[in-house]
This record gives sequence, structure tokens and C-alpha cells, in this order.
Amino acid sequence: MPKWEYLFVRFDYFAGDLCVHSANGQELRDQHKKQPLYEYSNHKGEEGWEMVNFNFTPAYGYGFLTFKRLKQD
Repeated sequence: MPKWEYLFVRFDYFAGDLCVHSANGQELRDQHKKQPLYEYSNHKGEEGWEMVNFNFTPAYGYGFLTFKRLKQD
């Protein structure tokens, strides 16, 4: 049976774009913080992560992404 690991990412609306804020509850460092969402998502795809959920509420100005990939034993 396959085993999965998950990555939960919060993003914010910032300066006219959707930008990554934190991953798995930890605020990202300078090089990734405020990175456009499409760049971050493509980078995660290169690492084997698949986006399985996208949730954005414009009224609050933030949202969440959920990624998963096969767990490495």
C-alpha cells in the first residue's frame, strides 16, 4: 500500500500577486517568501510534489495549497 507525505502551504495576496507565506506552519525564509505562487508550485512539482487542493478566499486575502507525494522510506 502506498504511503504519502503532505505539504500544506499558506499564500497571501501581496502587491497584485499571490505569494507564498508559509509551509507546514513555518514561515518561509527570505529567498522563498513572497515568491509568486506559480514559481513555487512549479518548483515543488520538480521535487515530486503534486498539488491536490487549492483554496483561496479573496475577502480574507489568503489561501492554502495542499501537495502530496509518495513517502520515501
